[in-house]
Amino acid sequence: MKCFLRLLREDFCDPARGNRTACRVALMVLLAAGMVLTGCATITANKVLWAEDTQRLLNQVLERKDRIIHVSPEGPTGDKPVLLLLHGATDEPTEMMDIVHQCRVDYDVFLYSYNYHERVERIGSDLVKEVKRLEAQNRLVEHATVVIFSYSAVVFREAVISANDPSIFAGMSLVQLAPTAGGSLLARWMRYPVFELLASLASKPSAAENPYGPFAEKLWAGEGNKKFSAVIHPERTYNILLEGDPHSLATVKNQKVQQRYKNGIGTNVVVIPKSAGVTHEYLPTHPEALAFLSAALESLRNWASLVQAPAFKSTVAQQDHLAEYPPARKAVAANPD
Repeated sequence: MKCFLRLLREDFCDPARGNRTACRVALMVLLAAGMVLTGCATITANKVLWAEDTQRLLNQVLERKDRIIHVSPEGPTGDKPVLLLLHGATDEPTEMMDIVHQCRVDYDVFLYSYNYHERVERIGSDLVKEVKRLEAQNRLVEHATVVIFSYSAVVFREAVISANDPSIFAGMSLVQLAPTAGGSLLARWMRYPVFELLASLASKPSAAENPYGPFAEKLWAGEGNKKFSAVIHPERTYNILLEGDPHSLATVKNQKVQQRYKNGIGTNVVVIPKSAGVTHEYLPTHPEALAFLSAALESLRNWASLVQAPAFKSTVAQQDHLAEYPPARKAVAANPD
């Protein structure tokens, strides 16, 4: 932000550079919008959690080279069920480390550390390669539970849909934490082609989250949605959402956008109310959200009781996104389309 203000002052105070001000301001606004649209804050690494791990492991995670990193190395690989985490649009993948800390006793935990500034097609393609590499080393990976947060819902869906052999994901279960299903509400202004073009040049994640663009149609509707649902069965998918999530398309009136959103979240939905104090950016670190995640993982470990899990029974229509959460309350968000 300081750099942004400095450049503005230079442009407005120097008449010789005034003719470039409009273009520079437009680009900077789009860049800033791109960072907002991703919806995943940069969270400082929890040094206490990382104290037990080597500096080499931390460096691998922070490099974000589109690699799956083994973040729970204690014990022989292959003795525990596999948990694969995908962070959101952040430069610090350590935002998922509270989940690692909570789950490392019961799971062999891996983290896909990627550079979200790249095109999502490349990130998804690299994920496919990494899953194949990991499956060759650990037979339990093919039955992994994947936990995605926010923007990585787009990354994972792109990987499954675009894979030449999607069967590598066929045995996996999925838990989505505040996914930007169908896109992000904060990107709705990109429905206008000129804005979409400029934003795609400034921020690749923003373009990928445009709920009105062709990429949303590819991922969340039509053949793409059918292919994903055939590989990742809806009954093996849980969604933990937030009441009043500023990224959620739940209240958008456009029928096509609304259908793509519903395709993305499915029917196993639980909503954390505002009263819990959970925000989108810090969901992976909040105790309430982690409690919901634990309940979802426990249900997925017991396939026979998956659908009957009491903590995840919806008590009202899906479109209201209400679940049994003490005390249950009706969503009050009224976002415009």
